[in-house]
Amino acid sequence: MKYECPICMKPTDSSKDADFPFCSERCRTLDLGAWSAEKYVVSDPIFDEEEIPEADRRALRESSRKNHETSH
Repeated sequence: MKYECPICMKPTDSSKDADFPFCSERCRTLDLGAWSAEKYVVSDPIFDEEEIPEADRRALRESSRKNHETSH
């Protein structure tokens, strides 16, 4: 798959570049740093939480809590 590096726009190829979709480890690290510095955000939830039954909301919160604990 051919693509452009989202950081520097250099052409990349999934069959050749180990850091795909980035062209290099440097660009991959810059992207990670941007996420860590909260320069990127997910704009809107994909669903309205009020439309989800309470039991499903509890399950989503529990899943989110477990994911957060395992990532630290």
